[in-house]
Formats: sequence, structure tokens, C-alpha cells
Amino acid sequence: MELFLQYGHGMKAHSEDLTKSWNGGSVIFSPKNMTLDQMLTASARINNDSGNIYLDPQFYVPRANSGNLSEHSFWPQNYDTNSFFNGNGISSMIDSLVDEYLIPINATGFIIPSFYLASLDDDWGHLTDSFIDVSLKKNFSGETYLTLCIDEKVLNSEEAVDDLVERIEDYPVDGFYIIPKHPNNDYLVSDVSWMLNLIDLCAAIKLLGKKVFVGYSGHQFLLLSLAKVDAICAGTWLKTRNFPLTDFDDSEEQNFARRTTWYYCPQALSEYQINYLDIAFRLGILGDLKSPAKYESWYSDILFGGAQPTTTNFRETEAFRHYLHCLKKQCEESTKSTYDATRDYLKMLFETADDLTHFFKQNGIRGKGRDFSEVAESNLSIIDAFDNLRGLVYKTSWSQL
Repeated sequence: MELFLQYGHGMKAHSEDLTKSWNGGSVIFSPKNMTLDQMLTASARINNDSGNIYLDPQFYVPRANSGNLSEHSFWPQNYDTNSFFNGNGISSMIDSLVDEYLIPINATGFIIPSFYLASLDDDWGHLTDSFIDVSLKKNFSGETYLTLCIDEKVLNSEEAVDDLVERIEDYPVDGFYIIPKHPNNDYLVSDVSWMLNLIDLCAAIKLLGKKVFVGYSGHQFLLLSLAKVDAICAGTWLKTRNFPLTDFDDSEEQNFARRTTWYYCPQALSEYQINYLDIAFRLGILGDLKSPAKYESWYSDILFGGAQPTTTNFRETEAFRHYLHCLKKQCEESTKSTYDATRDYLKMLFETADDLTHFFKQNGIRGKGRDFSEVAESNLSIIDAFDNLRGLVYKTSWSQL
């Protein structure tokens, strides 16, 4: 499984630095956070470093006050449903996306827009069919992926997920870009019904021979490697790891978090505020929080050089890049050569993280809302459930997925 960088506020320098240091990587551009000129500048640098670029049109809630999105040429002005879909609205939008954006930025693939899926009705199906039909007629040589931006209520219903799979199984696209809205806007999700339906949806699509990217994700979704998902997408702020519908729909309540700096401990799958690392420093267990050698980079070295962590110059920049660097390595090692090896590795990963987070808690080191101990049992439960649901077919088809 790969990590794609999910573009959001302030991601330009991070994307360019990381793709350069990785000598490649994939980035999903966000028109909400970038002008076309910024895309052209960033794409030149990323392409030069052997990176891949995708553009998410973010056409989830077209009526909403979505700020910078409406400034882009592909965005319909004075949007009206009837005129957009019965006139030349779709064709004009796709023409602009391909000719003015995708081709100039040398995009690897075409993410076809679709509406936020609050319910699987005929209207959503007809509109999505239109988007696909028009998009596939364009002269674009890259792969095509349909956006599936899915409401939590849909993902909490086994019947709705089954209906969705039946609806999309014949779509002539190369894959799907799934954006799941987390239940209750939780960063780490403990809802096992939602989690099981998400991984089962991914598995059903993979078994159709399609690719799957899961957007707005975090380290908890390493679990999706069990379904052999091709990539999860994550960025810096939580709004790039937990889909922020409020940013795209002005009917939703806006929530604003206070800024702070977090350190990601990959072996514990948890993030800690730096003052909690001071406790570890005083107790002589700071080394237990240090990333294993296989994840190490210079981004977090300063925290473990012998000084009290809060007295070091560990900044947001280093914290974000450390998180994404570690997550990339974890994504790469999460998919093994067989289904059984992947399942066993994930169990070991989550059990180790559970043990470590409990050890840290016993010593006063807590991750607050980013402590993996809150969802470890949920992740382990999903592994067992998925193994019973899909394990047999996955064991026999793993190498073909």
C-alpha cells in the first residue's frame, strides 16, 4: 500500500520537500487550497522529482459557499441543478478540468467528480453516470478514478454498501477515490460497523479488479492493507486526515481547533503533545517513544538529543513531515506477499501499539484524542471479522489483486 499526500492548507512546501527526499511519491492537489498558478508551479517541481499528481475537483457540495473553489474556471457560476445537468454544464466543467488543469500539470490520473453521497438514490446514480460518460469521452491518456465521497450513515448500513457496490460494479473506470466521512467527525474511529463496512466496500471493489485510493485518512487506516487497498491519503492538519465536510458545506457547523504541536510515535500508532514527552524525559523512558531505526529521519532527531523536549526547537514543520515520513514507511511495509502474512503483521502492529500506549498511560503519558489505545480493540476486531467474511477468497486471489 502507498501513501498519497493529501493537499490542504500549507501543504505546498511539505509536498515538495517530501517528494524530493523520497525521490517520488504521489500528491492529490486541492483546488480549495490552491490557485491554478500555484498548481502549475508545484507540479513542475513535483514532476521534476519523479512525483505523481492527481487533482480532486472537490465538487461534493456544489451549492455551498466553498471559498476559493468558486474562483476556478472549471467551477460552474451561479450553479443551478437543472441547467447544469440538462445543458452543457458537465461538458464545460470537464473540458476545463482536462484542458486547463490536468494536461498542464501533467496529472497521472483523472479523478472524476461526483456529489457527496448522502443517500444512494436514482438522482445520484444518473448524475454520476453523466459525469463518467462525459469524462471518458475526453482525450486524456491517464487512468480514471471516480470520486465516492460517502456519508457516515451510508457506511453504517450494510444494505446501503451492498447497493452501492451493485451500482458501481459496471462503471468503466480504472478505480475509485473513496472519501469516507468519519462518524461523529472522530479522528480515530471506534465504530466497528462503520469500519467493517468501509473495509468490505474496499474489498468488493478490489475483487472487481479496480484500484482503490482512500482519501482523508490517517494511520488507523493501515488496517485497509488487509483489503489490499492501493493507497491511503493523508496530510498535515487533521482536516486532511478526517474529511471536513464543514469546509465544503456551509449548512454544517464549523469547528475550529487550537493549534498545537504533536509528535507521532509510529510503534505506538499515537501522537503526543510535546509536554507529555517531558514526562517521559523525567522518568527516563523517552527512548521508548523514539521512532525505530527503519522510520528515522532528521525531522524528529532533535527531540531525542538529550535535552528536555519542550526546550528543543521541534516545530510544526518537523512534526508534520515526521508524521508523513513515518506513515509512508508504514504503508509500504503493511502489505505483505500473502494475505495471511498481511493479517498476522497487522495483528502484531495493533497489539504492540495497544501494549505500548497502556505502558505510556501508566507513566502519565497520554495522547488525548490521538491515543491509539482508544481504537486498538476496534481495529483488532475488524481483522477477525474481515478474515471470516473475506479471508478465504482473499487467500486465493491475493497475488491478482
